[in-house]
Amino acid sequence: MTDDLPKIDRWNSEPLDVHTWSDHPEIKALCDQLYDEAGLSVLERKGNRKPKRTVRESLRVLILDLYVKWLKDPSISVGFSKSMKDYKVGSRYNGLFVPRKIIEVEELLVDAGYVEELPHFNSPDRTARSYTTRIRHTEALRCLFNNLTIDLHDIDTHSNEECIILHDKYVDDPDDDTNRKIEYSEEQLPPDELALLDTLRSQLHAYNALLKRTFIDIPSYTSSTFKRTITKGRNAGRQQTISLGSDNKFVTRVFNGGLAGKWQLGGRFYRGWWQQIDKEDRSKIYINDQPTLEVDFKAFHPNLLSNELGVRLADDPYDLGELILPDVITTQEQQRAYVKLLVLMGINADSDKKAYQAFRNSDRKDKLGQSLTDLQLGALLNAFTNKHSQFDGILNTGQALRLMNIDSQIANLVIDHFTQKVIPVLCIHDSFIIQYDKEPELRRILDQATHQITNYTVDHDIKNERHNHSGKVSGNIKGYEEPVVVQFHTPIRIEPVSQYHDRKAKFTKWLELSGNILTG
Repeated sequence: MTDDLPKIDRWNSEPLDVHTWSDHPEIKALCDQLYDEAGLSVLERKGNRKPKRTVRESLRVLILDLYVKWLKDPSISVGFSKSMKDYKVGSRYNGLFVPRKIIEVEELLVDAGYVEELPHFNSPDRTARSYTTRIRHTEALRCLFNNLTIDLHDIDTHSNEECIILHDKYVDDPDDDTNRKIEYSEEQLPPDELALLDTLRSQLHAYNALLKRTFIDIPSYTSSTFKRTITKGRNAGRQQTISLGSDNKFVTRVFNGGLAGKWQLGGRFYRGWWQQIDKEDRSKIYINDQPTLEVDFKAFHPNLLSNELGVRLADDPYDLGELILPDVITTQEQQRAYVKLLVLMGINADSDKKAYQAFRNSDRKDKLGQSLTDLQLGALLNAFTNKHSQFDGILNTGQALRLMNIDSQIANLVIDHFTQKVIPVLCIHDSFIIQYDKEPELRRILDQATHQITNYTVDHDIKNERHNHSGKVSGNIKGYEEPVVVQFHTPIRIEPVSQYHDRKAKFTKWLELSGNILTG
């Protein structure tokens, strides 16, 4: 057998997941073998004090994470930090108590020929990114992996993982080194905040348990993983491997502003593979083998902000009616897209300069957008505020995190409503995916939740393309005594490939064996 994998690509990597666990006998036997062959007994602590996580158990976490990534895509490497500060046994974000000794475990696996490394990179430029060591299974370890029958369903990739995350600030990039997690403990929190977090965590645990028991897939996909090219932001051009499996359904809530934010900044729902794919692919999602639709709030943050200011926005707030820069932007469609992006950046940013720079950085392939000057972008934004004067002096003042907290409260009410009814709903911040026949209830709950949080409602519509039909209806109802032509829609169904049926059968079998059958 020859090793035909490409060299480790620093970009094609995922961070070490310290919450991966399984008691499957195959994994325990493999780890026992590696423990002996790599000579890990030298790492055992002398004396009677027993660690929270033994050397063998630390080895199991590392091997399981390598195995999970190998199952998804053998070319993926693991971002492995060799900094001791990243393995705090008492950390809220280290639920399996993985110790610093895992660094020495990895080093001995390298010496034994089971793991290969790409060394870390520290950039001398503080504005540039540095990178942790990348590690990956060698051919010797892959040969051992090939003998295993353990499946992803047999592995808990989120064992004892914290689902309420606190950051010091908002960075729209989960891999950004500045997006620092903040430790917090119950002793630090006043009673009202502690009660709030207990409720939110309990709701999220129930939601994640429901997602775990729900078959969410795309019937036309021949594989449970696929490659996606990132098109926007600092990582534009990179390829990302997306898993549709059980390892990628766990959802967290991320709050911002540290403890000083008092859980009133951010709070949105993150992760779940449906957030990691393009909207065209989202329209193909099936939940429990049924087609879905996506209901989307219209111009959500501008509407939330405008309603707070006492003005209800028109149907399309981004349509300025005339071209503002006709020599540069020559179509209404292009101008509308730029105005929309610019307004959203203006809501997020706390200064004009940051908003304009964020606009230019949003899409590296858009050469026209990148070429627009501050003066030109200011003209577009001024035209918007001239049309909607309530926004004058409000944009570029850092409204985003506060508005995100509002939309996260609405999303939490929606998710909790359907979770209690054992109906899975998927959240993409300001839009929701649900089984097609649940559309009326979803739209009713969206209105109720929005009104409960804000005292008003925001319009929403359906993103999916559908089959349009018309037919005559009559009956003993006022207005329908004579036949009336009505319009109705049906979903565009997808012909499943054989691999989809295989994935569904495997999931169904796991449900039966684990006793996790959904009951409403």
